[in-house]
Amino acid sequence: METNNNNSGINQPAVAPKKSTAGKLWVVVALLSGLVAGVLLSDLATLPEESRDPFFRGVPVFNPDPSIRLHIVLTTVEVALLVSLVVVYLKVYSETKANFALGLVIVLSALFLQTLFSYPLILGTQGVILVPGTLTTLADFLTIGAYTVFLYLSLE
Repeated sequence: METNNNNSGINQPAVAPKKSTAGKLWVVVALLSGLVAGVLLSDLATLPEESRDPFFRGVPVFNPDPSIRLHIVLTTVEVALLVSLVVVYLKVYSETKANFALGLVIVLSALFLQTLFSYPLILGTQGVILVPGTLTTLADFLTIGAYTVFLYLSLE
């Protein structure tokens, strides 16, 4: 049995920190909320103007092309993961006042703004509607994978 020896000369059993299942659950919640919101937004964005509720009639109508819908869903998942990461590191910073945590909040906030400004629905309000290709979809999946791993490791 391993022991920790503290300065008082008392041997105590080594205890591994408990891994939080709440952290793992938070990752799943972030992924699912982004997925559900993305599906709903992609459905709304591709509805014909006359089928929409009057409140949403000003939202640009997107081509119901599956690649555009997939890009909207994947980008929404990215936004959900980034919001989760910013919240986690804001909490870390508020508890520790560590400069590193503040730096992560600033970098993650910049990534969040970059994702928002390149979000298909935001670009659509400016009249720019791009049809994503294979590389865009691959980049979305890689980004989601990286953010998911980052969030998971941040919550351990």
